[in-house]
Amino acid sequence: MTSCRSNTDASGCLSVWQSLGAGVSKSGRNVPIIAFCMIATLAFSQNRMSEYAVKAAYLFNFGKFVRFAPSDAANNRQSFDICIVGEDPLGHTLDELTANERLDSKPVRVVRMKAAAEAHGCAIAYISSAEGGRVEADLDELRGQPVLTVSDSLNFVQHGGMIQFLTIENHVRFAVNLDAVRDSKLSLSSELLRVATSVTAEKPTGVRP
Repeated sequence: MTSCRSNTDASGCLSVWQSLGAGVSKSGRNVPIIAFCMIATLAFSQNRMSEYAVKAAYLFNFGKFVRFAPSDAANNRQSFDICIVGEDPLGHTLDELTANERLDSKPVRVVRMKAAAEAHGCAIAYISSAEGGRVEADLDELRGQPVLTVSDSLNFVQHGGMIQFLTIENHVRFAVNLDAVRDSKLSLSSELLRVATSVTAEKPTGVRP
């Protein structure tokens, strides 16, 4: 497995991830194994990659580990949209990483939007931490929708978000709220959960079981 070493710059690391991602999405063989190796390597071999380059790589790779239950919303998707809600800290990194890629047999698109109300058709919604006090309202808007919600906002999983980015010893890791995932009729593979820093089952404040 090729990893991003300290003498490799961020653009070089991204090209590695892009080529690996293409191999996974275009080859049907050993997809779970290769994808797991990719995200495990990303968790521990970041070094010179910028924080948001790492987060962009995670967002793309999360798409390989999420499964959507059959529903009108999921079935009607013509593309696999990774949406950025609010201010975009990722720049063009995610666009470059996902160019000409496919997830769930659909072309990947990166879509930027101002409000969570526009994200109902997304497969993954990255809610910018710049949303601040609006994060809980954004989650309320998307609760129950077949959309994987991700953010680096403080206490995101406690508020009902599905995946929260964490910085631990200068490395970007992530925590998972399984209750929130299941409530939206999604499932995450055991390979992804194995790499998570923590996996909890927490209902958001004010929501009854």
